Amino acid sequence: MNLQKLIERHWYVKQDPFLIALLFPMSLIYEIINSIRRILFMLRILPVTKINVPVVVIGNITVGGAGKTPLTKHLAQQLTDKGYKVGIILRGYKSDTSNATIVTHHSTSTQVGDEALIYAQSGFNVAIASKRVKAAQLLLKQYPDTQIILADDGMQHYYLKRDLEICVVDSSRMFGNEQLLPLGPLRESLSRLKKVDAIIVNGDYNKVKLAEKLIEYKTKTHQQNLQFIDFYNPITKESKTATEMAKTPICAMAGIGNPGRFYDYLENLGMSIKAVKSFPDHHNYTKDDIISRISTIITTEKDYTKLAQFKPKHIWIARVEAQLSNVELINQVIALLKKD
Repeated sequence: MNLQKLIERHWYVKQDPFLIALLFPMSLIYEIINSIRRILFMLRILPVTKINVPVVVIGNITVGGAGKTPLTKHLAQQLTDKGYKVGIILRGYKSDTSNATIVTHHSTSTQVGDEALIYAQSGFNVAIASKRVKAAQLLLKQYPDTQIILADDGMQHYYLKRDLEICVVDSSRMFGNEQLLPLGPLRESLSRLKKVDAIIVNGDYNKVKLAEKLIEYKTKTHQQNLQFIDFYNPITKESKTATEMAKTPICAMAGIGNPGRFYDYLENLGMSIKAVKSFPDHHNYTKDDIISRISTIITTEKDYTKLAQFKPKHIWIARVEAQLSNVELINQVIALLKKD
């Protein structure tokens, strides 16, 4: 078992006494640094920049994927459909540059990062930068008619003033052992949930247990589920329903924060999974990675941004879209625009 899997097992399955002794001092240091940093922002010793349009941050308090990208796309599309001009900013994790950059559908995931390319290819105006303020400023300069900015991730990036904070929670992993990094998966303590404007629970796992956990934070909670669209082959331009693909033996492949959630999703669709290939989040794929004894591979939209360079005819994307339990969240976001 490699170190990453060992630590994840400690976070989410069973705590290891040796790792507790090893990681607790580092976790304590992390907490102290975080506390000092928050105080510096509160005292305005560290600068907080206000942008000329409302900013909605969609983030989480745990490491790894929680379902932010589908939610951000959903909100962006809902706002666009209602006639609002939307911009999306993000860090551009594992991109080639830390400078502020406008992302287009001609960009590559290596240049701009996985999620940024997904948004651009979906037709949204996107900018990346290690400093979100720079990304927002560039976006407004390039697209001056922008009325609202959605920030994918960045709950812990306090340099950018936000008008609304949405925290996404992965219902399958929840908060793990509820410890701060590196002893646990938390970027910030659970008390941070009291300060966000909305909590989005992604998926139906641990529904009762999670509801009991979240009720103490007294923050409005919404349910998000991923609605299946189709299986799509970008090379052949074919589209198949779940029923059509169910007869085909597949290899499920993912390099995301929680691959198990993706595999469970495929199983619930009735897929015949004969093999799985899991990689670290934001994995840089090679040609060897897509060799499989199973002739059909199904992967995520995020993974395919890095697989597209190989033009693989045997790889299909499971296309999904977020579906919220009600319209309250989008109305909450629109209220910012009407206030403005």
